[in-house]
Amino acid sequence: MSDTEHDDSSGEPRLAGILTFPPDVVAALDEHCAVERLPRDRAICEIVAEYLRFKGYLRTRPVRAHHAPQGEQPESH
Repeated sequence: MSDTEHDDSSGEPRLAGILTFPPDVVAALDEHCAVERLPRDRAICEIVAEYLRFKGYLRTRPVRAHHAPQGEQPESH
């Protein structure tokens, strides 16, 4: 099974699981994953967590499980 599937009824791209995204969001997510070197599920979790932090629903920063890109230092608080 691939990460991107097509829902037979709507023809919209669908990520594995229950989430359905428009094609432009899927393309942006794929680009983000490639740049950040993240698996898609991890990228979605980080994006959602950042949005919830921005909105004030999530107060703590999670410990990042992936390596920082070369030349960058991981965030420290």
